[in-house]
Amino acid sequence: YGPFLCRGSFRTEFDLAVASASGSASATVSHSSRNSHNNLVLTDRVYEYSYLKGIVERIFRGANGIRFKSDNAVLNLILLSLLLDFGLFDQYAKLLNIPFMKDLQHEADTRELQVEVANLIYNFDRKHTEDSVTRSKVEELIYEVSYKFFVNKNFPINSSQFRLIQMLNGDSDYQEYVLLCKIYMSLCQINKSIEVDYYKIRCNGQYHIIIPKNFSKMTSEYLEQVTVHHSFSETNGIMMYDDINVFDLRPGQPEINLYRVRLESNSDVQSMVKYLEITNVFRTLSLQEQYLIFIADNSILIDVTERGKMEIRINKVSAEVATIFFNEALSFIPCFKYSEGEDIIIFTSRNIHYLVDKGGQFCTDYYGMKHELIECIKSEEVFVDLNDDVQFRKEKLSDLLTESKVVVYFPDYLLLVSSRQQLINLLDYALYIRNIGFFILVLFFLRRTSIHLEYIERKEKVVLISGPWREAIVYVLNIGQKNP
Repeated sequence: YGPFLCRGSFRTEFDLAVASASGSASATVSHSSRNSHNNLVLTDRVYEYSYLKGIVERIFRGANGIRFKSDNAVLNLILLSLLLDFGLFDQYAKLLNIPFMKDLQHEADTRELQVEVANLIYNFDRKHTEDSVTRSKVEELIYEVSYKFFVNKNFPINSSQFRLIQMLNGDSDYQEYVLLCKIYMSLCQINKSIEVDYYKIRCNGQYHIIIPKNFSKMTSEYLEQVTVHHSFSETNGIMMYDDINVFDLRPGQPEINLYRVRLESNSDVQSMVKYLEITNVFRTLSLQEQYLIFIADNSILIDVTERGKMEIRINKVSAEVATIFFNEALSFIPCFKYSEGEDIIIFTSRNIHYLVDKGGQFCTDYYGMKHELIECIKSEEVFVDLNDDVQFRKEKLSDLLTESKVVVYFPDYLLLVSSRQQLINLLDYALYIRNIGFFILVLFFLRRTSIHLEYIERKEKVVLISGPWREAIVYVLNIGQKNP
């Protein structure tokens, strides 16, 4: 760490003034400027890396594989920092009595630990906003201390470091905060990354961190969303939904990938929708090819047989993809149908994609779809805020789209919806499958709700709504040939 430099006479106190950049401190001779004698300064080598590593290693070896009983957070974080700096983390991490490490999926995984420590620092920063202590300032102070000793003697009290040290000493909570920042800096060097991409999955009411090899932001957002809304459990490192094995969370687990499934209608009749595809699909760990889909709080299980035929179960009830003739006005609608009945199910979701025949009269240009029509309709809604004040909110219908499930009952096939949100989703569904009759029906229902619709027919010189879609809106509004 460097030699002690004698200032003035040898009777004065020694100050640790400089550090050695070579990594080791050797004995040196310091020449005094006031007299002719030399002061021989010997430096002990007790601060060598291997010597300190041996001390830390003997402490943990003496535990004989038993976890430390002390629950002192500061002490355990100091020991964790030493394990990381001396390369002993993999060997002795399980002996530390740190609560957040026990919750890690893989206790000795430095990438999972880096994510957990980063979240702890972030939560601490959110709770402590009354002073100017920031993570960047603490990391800068730690960086300075790593290369030079700060001796609290003749220290400039007007310096930014001194003010920061005073604030850190003024609150005992900052002891853990400083150590967390130090640990995070060590983990960044070990993992060679400032940030670690990860998936956050909720099982048994707790979040689990999964470090993928090939990270996908879309997959990350969907995994967090679906595991929050559906109850997943964990048994022996296997993530399960009901009795279905979904993911292997144990060490060395395979990559978590989402799939795309193509479904075709089993009906004899056809519509302009040739087939549908569902994205964000889970492939289970069963021996046979099996897929699990979540739409609008419903689970769809698809079993692939030997000949490629698919057996579909919606909430454990057998179903199939069908094209149903509603009536002469609505014609054929692609949907799901229960195998043991005639009732049908219409799912609306951004994860369902329909392949629409665009030839002939179904061409998008013929239908005046230069822009997505759902983005050209705005809704204005009245609501009461927390202060009991009446407020107006205007949004595009495209920003209000969610997932929904609507059951249409045989034989009349009457459209029965339970919420305004379902109507908004069905309106987008009608546009997607290019069914004008269904679009008119849903628009009639939507106008009866407490919502005001506004249509953007033209933007400057660009016509946004034209063709049969404009005629349908004019018909529903009953305004003749005037602009909607």
